Amino acid sequence: MPSHEELRTQTLEKYHLTDDGINELFDDIVNFATEGCDKPFAMISFIDADKSWVASQVGRFPSEIERKKGFSTLTINQINSVEISDTLLDNRTKESECVVKAPNIRYYAGVPLVNSDKQTFGALCVFDTKPNNLDKQQKSILKLLAKDVVSQLEIHRKDHELSKLKNLYQLISENNPDLIFAKDSDFKIQHANSAFLSLFPEEARNKVIGYTTLEEFDDDEAEAFLAQDKLAFEQGKTVTTEKIAFPNGEIRTLFTTKTRFEDSEGKAYILGVARDVTEREDLIQRLEKSNSDLDEFAYIASHDLKAPLNAIKRLASWIEEDAAEVLQGESLEHFGMIKNRIDRMNMLLKDLLDYSRVGKNDGIPQTLNLRESANHCVQLLDLPEGFVIEVDDTDLVLPKLPLELVLTNLMSNAIKHHDKQSGLIKIKCKLLKNNYHLTVTDDGPGIAPALHEKIFMKFQTLKPRDEVEGSGLGLAMVEKALTNYSGSISIESDIGKGATFIVIWPKSEISNQ
Repeated sequence: MPSHEELRTQTLEKYHLTDDGINELFDDIVNFATEGCDKPFAMISFIDADKSWVASQVGRFPSEIERKKGFSTLTINQINSVEISDTLLDNRTKESECVVKAPNIRYYAGVPLVNSDKQTFGALCVFDTKPNNLDKQQKSILKLLAKDVVSQLEIHRKDHELSKLKNLYQLISENNPDLIFAKDSDFKIQHANSAFLSLFPEEARNKVIGYTTLEEFDDDEAEAFLAQDKLAFEQGKTVTTEKIAFPNGEIRTLFTTKTRFEDSEGKAYILGVARDVTEREDLIQRLEKSNSDLDEFAYIASHDLKAPLNAIKRLASWIEEDAAEVLQGESLEHFGMIKNRIDRMNMLLKDLLDYSRVGKNDGIPQTLNLRESANHCVQLLDLPEGFVIEVDDTDLVLPKLPLELVLTNLMSNAIKHHDKQSGLIKIKCKLLKNNYHLTVTDDGPGIAPALHEKIFMKFQTLKPRDEVEGSGLGLAMVEKALTNYSGSISIESDIGKGATFIVIWPKSEISNQ
């Protein structure tokens, strides 16, 4: 725990007593102390761990006095004022240098300087060269002046802190690439950072602060430009993305927030922060066009390509029927391979379309029962008779289509790649604080750890497509769907030990209510 001396030193540092001009704060006070107390000498002194020093004085004293030899030490540890009518008769002062030598002080009165934290750090003192005393009114004056010293120091400290905050604000504002400005209720700009001012030609920047910058606009143009300002004053805040023609001729897209605030006198202003999002908006437009092109491709793939594929399949079947009497052995096998490849192509086109649609029109989260959702998915699968699916009877709040997409693909994979005619699939769910922890476990042949990353890649299959039909997009669709909701999927498996797919799905705001 810090000592009294250390605390006192910390207090003095807090008041920034080494600042230039600090003594001028107290000159009027010591002058009034000499007049009000009718004494020729007065001073304000501060005391740290080693010495006391004079901040302001009337009369001549050493600027620094060893602490043990200074009069202020007599006051520093007192709750109330100290008065010594004759210093030569008091053991505490009769050997003091200021008593036995010039200016030969014979009378002393001091009031401790105590702040709101009850920390004493100095004294206001008056002196005389002859024995004397203070009457009741003079003592009251000295105490009031001591309080005034502390008040002046508090004001000085707050001004110093305010100056630091102002400098910090200016540093942040000037180094911020956003356009920052403040307008009064007459829409005149009262503050603007360098980024904002740099929009204007150098010769015009002196007509920004104190102006609306719309003085030369037509009334209709000015009215349109100030529409958001007026809304901000009326509603308290506006957020808008708008295209602005800059003074240098550029047209940029700005994301602007305008917030109403009031100063200490209740006068209203708006603070504007505008971020240049031109590149971001251009990128969004390009992405929207790219997505539109992909949607168009998916439509073509699912419709325009399917028709000729089905026609080819019908032609192959007709030729096979017409030439049934002459086709034998490998020729029949080749016709079967043609139809098989056509079916595979149709499956690929369907899965491509499904993959492109993941994340679009998923619907809002709703309360779903995991067991009921899984049973609905099972109806879409060709479930062999020997397979059993066990599902937790748990309610979740999730979008219906993405959940069913995840469950369908994970169960389909477990069935498709199983090495037996019968099997068990377990679907379990743990309700964590912020997430759903879903697991889909099978008792199939398992997957080697070296292949755990590969299985989530598009068009990747663990077995040749002639052995297991599939496009290799199932798990890729699952991962894409989960990514859209900031979720994740991982696998725990090894050869001969089955596989467990672990799904972490963040809860929606609705489910957390």
